[in-house]
Amino acid sequence: MRKIKNIVAIATVAVMAFSMAGCKMIEKTPAAIQKTVLAKVGNEKITMADVNSELKSDIDYLIQTYGKDYENSMDDTMKEKLKSARKSVLEQLVNDKVLITKGTELGYVLSGDELNAAIEKERQNFVEAYGGEDKLQEAIKYYGMDDDKFNKFLENLKTNEVTEAITKDVTVTDEDVEKYYNENIDKYKKKAGANAKHILFESEDEALAAKAKIDSGETTFDALFEQYKGNASGTFPKAEDLGYVENDKENFDTDFLAGFKQLKEGEISAPVKSSFGYHIIKVEGVQAEDTTTPLDEVKDSIKSTLETDKKKEVYNSTLEQWKKDLKVKTYENRL
Repeated sequence: MRKIKNIVAIATVAVMAFSMAGCKMIEKTPAAIQKTVLAKVGNEKITMADVNSELKSDIDYLIQTYGKDYENSMDDTMKEKLKSARKSVLEQLVNDKVLITKGTELGYVLSGDELNAAIEKERQNFVEAYGGEDKLQEAIKYYGMDDDKFNKFLENLKTNEVTEAITKDVTVTDEDVEKYYNENIDKYKKKAGANAKHILFESEDEALAAKAKIDSGETTFDALFEQYKGNASGTFPKAEDLGYVENDKENFDTDFLAGFKQLKEGEISAPVKSSFGYHIIKVEGVQAEDTTTPLDEVKDSIKSTLETDKKKEVYNSTLEQWKKDLKVKTYENRL
């Protein structure tokens, strides 16, 4: 009987000890949270501090808004947004570390003077793009970065080199292009129609008066269009550029289409009544018949699309294999 009591007592103490340890784990200090391991890539670790560093400007905003204890002060919506952002950053950090680790092992990664030269060249591209060093520094600060973080960003050249090495053997043949074209021929068909702009009036009298002014030369359709295009939704008259409209476009007002498709190049319609009001329509780029864009005109575009898709497939499959090789583990439940 005494033995049973001792066993029960020991078990109770063990449960209490575990519970106390659990409480201490839950009540982590901010410093301890920063050290939380979110992923392992081979022998290397990615911590909460690494992820938060990439989100510095966002974290600074949260601290300003909610205080240093922002993690516990935010509402559930903001918590989910932060978690989602951290998840995306963690995924990118894992991918980058996998690429650099395996890329270095396989000799794909630039290093030494070669890397420095490439980084400097890339930096000068940014200087030129932003119109000078001062403008670049303004942009760096605007995006919540400093020189160290920007230089780290430039080191993405390493991952770019690895990606290029992974996908360098991807090719697309003329047969691939033709097959894609034939299988997706509907993408290259353009139905009869025209580019349409219209001015919508609430009453027929207003539309007739506007058309009379256009016909007399007192004003032009384009001038009225510019005058009315800024009107708020629900305000008449309103002007709208509809882009290319097919003569038999689905889910379009049939009365509008009936008046629209009778117009010739550059012609301006008399008022056309529809369920929305009275339209004055102008058409340009009229296409009287259905057409199909020839293969030769879209060949380069198709080839580029297929190359991009194939490279993405090779990249993703290689990355997944490398993750297995490096025994990558992620702990998203700790975010």
